[in-house]
Amino acid sequence: MMAGIFFELPLAWQVGLPGVLLLVLGVAWLQARLGIPRTRVLALAALRGAALLALVGLVARPVWVTGRLLAGRGRPVVVLVDRSQSMAVRDGRQTRYHEALRFLNSTLLPSLKSAGLPVRVMLFDQSAVPVNENKLPSISADGKRTNLGGAIAEAARGSWQTPLAVIGLTDGIANVRADDQAGLAALAEAGAPFVGIGFGSDEGAPTIWLRNVNAPANVPPNATFNVSVELDTNVRRLPAFDLVLLRDGKFCQKKRVQPGAGPRTWREEFVLAESQAGKHDYSVQLVPPALPGLKAPELVDDALVRISAPKPIRVLYIQGALTWDYKFIGLALANDPTIKLTGLTRTSDKSVFRQNVESAGELIHGFPTSLEALKPFRVVVLSNLRAADLSAGQQELLARFCQLGGGILMIGGPSTFDASWRNSRLEQILPVRIASNPEGASPYPPFHIQLAPEALDSPMFQFGPGASTAKVWGRLPTFTRYACVDSAKPGAQVWMVHPTDAAPHGHRILMASERYGAGISAVLCLQNFWRWRLMKDSDPGQFDRFWKQLFRYLGEAERPKISIQLADADLHPRMDVRVVLEMEPGSKAAPDSKDPPAAADGFSVRVTAGRKKTVHEESVALAPLRPTEFKFHAGNPDTYSVSVLNSSKSVVATRAIRIRDRNLEFQDTARSMETLRQWASASHGLAFKAEDCPNPTRLIRQIRAKRERAKHEACLRQPLGLNAWSMGLVLGCLGGEWLLRKRWSIE
Repeated sequence: MMAGIFFELPLAWQVGLPGVLLLVLGVAWLQARLGIPRTRVLALAALRGAALLALVGLVARPVWVTGRLLAGRGRPVVVLVDRSQSMAVRDGRQTRYHEALRFLNSTLLPSLKSAGLPVRVMLFDQSAVPVNENKLPSISADGKRTNLGGAIAEAARGSWQTPLAVIGLTDGIANVRADDQAGLAALAEAGAPFVGIGFGSDEGAPTIWLRNVNAPANVPPNATFNVSVELDTNVRRLPAFDLVLLRDGKFCQKKRVQPGAGPRTWREEFVLAESQAGKHDYSVQLVPPALPGLKAPELVDDALVRISAPKPIRVLYIQGALTWDYKFIGLALANDPTIKLTGLTRTSDKSVFRQNVESAGELIHGFPTSLEALKPFRVVVLSNLRAADLSAGQQELLARFCQLGGGILMIGGPSTFDASWRNSRLEQILPVRIASNPEGASPYPPFHIQLAPEALDSPMFQFGPGASTAKVWGRLPTFTRYACVDSAKPGAQVWMVHPTDAAPHGHRILMASERYGAGISAVLCLQNFWRWRLMKDSDPGQFDRFWKQLFRYLGEAERPKISIQLADADLHPRMDVRVVLEMEPGSKAAPDSKDPPAAADGFSVRVTAGRKKTVHEESVALAPLRPTEFKFHAGNPDTYSVSVLNSSKSVVATRAIRIRDRNLEFQDTARSMETLRQWASASHGLAFKAEDCPNPTRLIRQIRAKRERAKHEACLRQPLGLNAWSMGLVLGCLGGEWLLRKRWSIE
């Protein structure tokens, strides 16, 4: 280490010091001529001289400089040679690895040694190790990861002497970033520049990449679902190739893919229907085309699908009078055992008509008066009712039902969306505001429904493969009567609008939905919507399918009580996987209180792998809308199961996490000079393409110059100018001289 005081304006001393001496000596000579005792003259001269010297020192701008003394003979140059799999790519006649060895042995090493510089060679991929340069040709480039930051840190902080410079012979492809900060800190501490020499081509090798296979986690038996695979290629004209779908390891389907022109990312899909219940593993294998030099780092990926019968969704249809809508909705659901429709119709002030009840006493007293009575139902439909038909307690019950995860649908025309609902408790649940005079503008001339753009992409409005959503909805019959609601609430999703009737906030809303707590509320403001099913050229199956999908959307079967999300996108073995848990609002697992959510104890999380082997277990505190994070170590490639248990050790949420040993070396095979430039810039170093690298003598000269610059800028400079101490010294000396002159009566 070096340290000392330096002056930024030394000229001040050169001029000021003689001037101070002349001034002090001249005044002292005059005082002595006046007969003042010698001791007093010396005391006054000392105080006056100290004050003047302090002022001259301030003018010279002193600074305190500390820094590492980087000079010294014998400091080695560390050469890092990349041996990861991307270095095995052939961009010409030789691989990148062999090109790097040729440059090292024939050019770099002889020049460094002739300049009298010691050299240490290290090989790196996931880790860095010293190696004898004579053994390099017998070592293969087969590392599965590239940790450039870790290699630089090891080179700069090794057990040998601090390096003069670190030279990296690599293609710049670095897919492990965890040690980058350690590498930067090590270079700064050593004061050593990084010199990156990039091998390979800027375009990279031709590659096709099978990235992900996706499938729904849960599917009912015999229901159609898709297994999709994401593909990526950098080849401009890729020949046709095959995708093979395996079900539990056995052949299921084969698909011939005709890639489009140009590098791109796209999806391919397999359409399936499964009758056998249980978990099934659907894997997709890529059969790459015969293209010279083509790299296919991932040939297979899979997804787990659970085939299980969903819990039946019971729908309670409450109406003020018998309507045709109930009849045709019942016909739509007749052949679906998973959705059951129960009707409750008010026939007079004191009597109700029940349809499709499951027990003799169910709903015998009319509309339920407790959550326990509403518990069997997942969706409540309201039609042809006014606010006076439901008491304040019943409306509050519906609000609580929706808040805890139930679905509410209000359907009909002006007689349903009556002005009496304005400012009611039920209106607070709905996604729209009720108009003050909903009857005023209806009926209108016949019109066709206009779907919002979001509806065209929503599964709720789809009709299966081969059916155009826009065309099907465009062929619906015309309608004449509809309810004129005022506007949508903030956060509501509008699905249908009137094509011509303009409200103050846009086209009149015909259908909208919104989340309320853990549930969903929706409105369908069309009267006689059943006319769709009786249209001359209509397909009754499409009408039926819409209602099934709508009720499943409102019921949201198997809604999770606690969500399990991953904090990291790139998962691989030998890493700590971070998992985020969040309790849904209104969940039965959550505390049932109107107070602000507090953490609920008694929950625990368990992670198992392989054959139910527990790899991690801990207690966690959960509260609605308050994410909680934990982590577990994934040592090996496997399927890990994360389960959340309540205080009685019952599983309330679970998620499977597949950890694969993916080959990231060929994800992008193009030389990355940007990575090398960033390392060089952060350490006052250099970065060159291998073909543009200057001759070794010039390179060594540049390394020395960069090192000297880094040495200079590594110094810590602290100004020592005007501060309390310097001002105290000047004022103290001047004040002392004044007091002595006053005491001795010296003018």
